[in-house]
Amino acid sequence: MFSTSRAQTPQSNITTGSTLYTNSSPNFWPSPSGHFAFGFYPTGNGFRAGIWLIGSGPANDIIVVWTARRIDPVVSSGAALQFSVDGSRVLLRNSNGEVQLIAEPTRTTVAAAILDSGNFVLYDLSSQTVWASFDNPTHTLLVGQKLATNSALYSSISLTNQSTGNFKLWMQSDGNLNAFPLRSIQEDKYGYWSSYTSGAGHNVTLNLDQDGTLYLGNSTGSVVKNLIEGRLSVNRTTLYRATLDVDGVFRLYQHQIGTSSSFSSKILWVAIVDEDRCAVKGTCGLNSYCSLNGTGIDCFCPPRFIYIDSEKPQEGCKLNSTIEDCLEDKSGNSYNISLLENTSWERDEYDIVTRTISEADDL
Repeated sequence: MFSTSRAQTPQSNITTGSTLYTNSSPNFWPSPSGHFAFGFYPTGNGFRAGIWLIGSGPANDIIVVWTARRIDPVVSSGAALQFSVDGSRVLLRNSNGEVQLIAEPTRTTVAAAILDSGNFVLYDLSSQTVWASFDNPTHTLLVGQKLATNSALYSSISLTNQSTGNFKLWMQSDGNLNAFPLRSIQEDKYGYWSSYTSGAGHNVTLNLDQDGTLYLGNSTGSVVKNLIEGRLSVNRTTLYRATLDVDGVFRLYQHQIGTSSSFSSKILWVAIVDEDRCAVKGTCGLNSYCSLNGTGIDCFCPPRFIYIDSEKPQEGCKLNSTIEDCLEDKSGNSYNISLLENTSWERDEYDIVTRTISEADDL
């Protein structure tokens, strides 16, 4: 997505052949400031490799900002994260012998580092960055990171499960930044939030500056649109991140790292305010509807429908009847219309779309 760039002077270099293990300490490499870590973090019944904010919470409640191999199952205790001896790749070796590729740069590398920006990078002999986690975002943008044209952020399944979730924030080639349910047609009318910047120029990117300014800019260097102006707090203990959260809402956070490892967070900006949370398409599953509950939401079934999984109301609903029920109904026209007050259905149940077979397979 981004061209190779000159790196900063390498700091806290990780040498080729270095290895981390889930079941030995330390199981991560810290940045020079100690604010970020790259390595293994616990999740569910296993571990994932990623980057997180150190001090942001207990081991099982940290703020993860990047995760490798999100679509794959978690690895078990005894897994290893290895920077190969020849510098050609970074590998994740599961305890069952399975090997997963995390990074394979185009040129041989001699060192790696986790920078104070939260960027995990690989360097060649000339100290050029030949691979960077910033070029491969998952659900979060950090300061200095860009979301390039035709790139996307993908929400996580939950706060404790960083696998790919249900929502996508896409930097479109027309200059528009749009949010969609992941399994939907990627056209503006099917989205639930937009920056309304279509036609803003070529190679529009989403950017986060060190003062917290979140904005869209084009290839000429012009600012297309400020999503939020900077807060002017630029120091080593103030961090910003922009995340497509589990609920599909894009938010900008500020984190303050104080003395004695104190840590505080606050939301500076949200794309969708709490009272509009039900506007996030896909919040509730098939055959269900969304209802506001304070700052949260609930998912309900229409009359004569029941939850597919009563433990997971967001999964949607199904008709509370069987084929046998239909066969036993001899009247031929037994139906009724129920009224749901203060409820609106945004789109028709059916739509006519034109798609190739390959495009349909992507849905």
